[in-house]
Amino acid sequence: MEAAAAEGERGVAMGAIVDALTGAGYRAEEVELAIWSLLGARLLTPSGFVCRMLQRRGEDERPRVSRSYELLLLPWSPADDRQLDLDLDRDRDRDRDDG
Repeated sequence: MEAAAAEGERGVAMGAIVDALTGAGYRAEEVELAIWSLLGARLLTPSGFVCRMLQRRGEDERPRVSRSYELLLLPWSPADDRQLDLDLDRDRDRDRDDG
């Protein structure tokens, strides 16, 4: 929670929290589960994501690029939580009316 609050409006990458706490002696799996619990309890909320481009060689030795996405996290607030309302039912209903 402190790490997320310290980063202001941008938020902190989930991996940065895990790295910091594993460096302090905690197991990565325990930290990850705790973060997911905080998200589920609405004590943390996503504020965006970081996209990392990963490059590795395939079996044919040609470079392969793939993307990896990591959540940026903030302390929960009603305003930030509303960003997660995707209105999927409304969009489905609108498509049905148009179809």
